[in-house]
Amino acid sequence: MFHLFFFGYTVHLLWSYIDIVLERYSILIHSYFIAPIFPYAINMTASAIPVAYLLLYQHCINHNKNFFIYSLFLGAIIAFGLAPIEMFIGMMKMSKGMNLLFLFFIDVAIGYAAYFLTKLVSKMSRNELFQEKS
Repeated sequence: MFHLFFFGYTVHLLWSYIDIVLERYSILIHSYFIAPIFPYAINMTASAIPVAYLLLYQHCINHNKNFFIYSLFLGAIIAFGLAPIEMFIGMMKMSKGMNLLFLFFIDVAIGYAAYFLTKLVSKMSRNELFQEKS
């Protein structure tokens, strides 16, 4: 159960940091926030995307599916399905050469990085990584 929530937290954390950098340099701009006192990245990247990846990770573990292939599909749905809707209704703008393909690559890279970090922490918690061989 820990690895499941760690995975979701890692996706949330990575997306938040990347979104802060993208917003600071005006590459990916979100127009609406929960409240003005909150920092950047309190939007779709902090809520819906981590939950979607968490549910995907859980589904792949429970049904013995290939996470990497399913992650490509989820990244495509987010980048080419949800992002254009956000842009159409004025919640998000892209500038300085940013496009949906780059957003897709970021989605997939974050999903893969979170997967590998979760596996690393899982091995560390079972002491498989640092066990001495006798």
